[in-house]
Amino acid sequence: MAKKNNKTDNINPKKGLPKINPKKIITLVIVISTIGTIVAITSIVFFPNQQNGFSELSLLTFNSANETYVANNYPSQISKADNITIFFMVKNFENKIVYYQLQIKVTKISQNISLENPLSLSNSKLLYSNETYEKILSPATEREKEEEGVQIGGYIWGPVNTTLFMNDTLATVLGTNDNLKIVFELWRFNSLIDDFQYSGIVTFLELIYN
Repeated sequence: MAKKNNKTDNINPKKGLPKINPKKIITLVIVISTIGTIVAITSIVFFPNQQNGFSELSLLTFNSANETYVANNYPSQISKADNITIFFMVKNFENKIVYYQLQIKVTKISQNISLENPLSLSNSKLLYSNETYEKILSPATEREKEEEGVQIGGYIWGPVNTTLFMNDTLATVLGTNDNLKIVFELWRFNSLIDDFQYSGIVTFLELIYN
C-alpha cells in the first residue's frame, strides 16, 4: 500500500507566532530616534533657513574734520531757509537679492510710528513727491555679515546724500505745531503684488520747526 503524501505532516500545531523580545524593540526605537536627530541636526547645519535674514537702515552725518560718516551730530531744528544734509544707508542681510525703495515723509511730532503699517498720506506728506530712492542690492556674504562699521560693498546702499527742507506744502501738515518728524521708511519690492511693500523698518528725526 502506497504511503499517503500529506503536506501537513510536518506542521506543528502547537507552534505559534515568534516571541517578541522587548529589548530588541527598545533598541530599535533608540536607533530610529538617533537617526532622526542626526538628520534634523544635519538639516539645520547644512541647509539653514534662508528666510532668516534682515535689512538694516541707518541715518548718518558727515564729519568734515576727519571726512567720515558718523551716527551722531544729527540736526535738531529746521526752518524754511534751511537745507539740511543727512545721509541714509541700507544693508542687505536678507540672504537674497532685494529691490529696495526709501520713502521720506514729514509729519507732526505727535504722530505715532508703526512697524505694521506705513504713515498714511492723510497725516503726512512725502518730502520728495515726484521722486523716490530705489536700489537693487545683492545679499551680504557670510564673511560680510561678520564685518562691523563697513560702509562700502555690493550689499550696501549708500551713504546717500539727502537734503531735508521745508516749504508751504509741508508746513500745512504741521498746522500750529512747531515740532515735526521726518520719517525714513524702507520698502521692499514684492513680486506677488508687483509693487513695493512696507518692510516695517523705519527711523526718524525729530526737529524743531521755526
